[in-house]
Amino acid sequence: MLKTLLTLSLLFSALLHAPASLADETRSIAVVIASNAEITSAKSMLAEDLSLIYWRKKQYWQGGLRIHPVNLHAEHPLRLIFSKTVLGNLPAEQTNYWNGLYFHGTSPPYSVQSEEAVLRYVASTQGAIGYVDACKVDARVKAILWLDDNTLSTQKPAIKCAE
Repeated sequence: MLKTLLTLSLLFSALLHAPASLADETRSIAVVIASNAEITSAKSMLAEDLSLIYWRKKQYWQGGLRIHPVNLHAEHPLRLIFSKTVLGNLPAEQTNYWNGLYFHGTSPPYSVQSEEAVLRYVASTQGAIGYVDACKVDARVKAILWLDDNTLSTQKPAIKCAE
């Protein structure tokens, strides 16, 4: 019993300190749509729009095309940064929200295991939006927003990618 409580205490402590260590990371994240997407509203997207999309409160692009947001898995470092910055809390803190909406027919964004899976999903799913490390953006997708130093912007930051 004591061993279980100690283990839970250590786990809880690690989770409490995770956001602080995430803020120290200097990874740039690109919010992406398919390179051939004809979504005019994506060009003028604001941080508030992105939050609404991932909370599933905005479900259609201007023009009526359904939005298909995709997330990395809940423990992925980029997901933790994205969730904390854009949504205001970590994936573990979102469980009650999604459980409540599930019974009203609203599911959370689709979740995948890797950045490559995000790129493939976004490139092949009409209306999809996702996020990846800015160094992973390739010809299949185009970046519409950048998350750098916990700030969301339409301006591409200076990115140093390892070759």
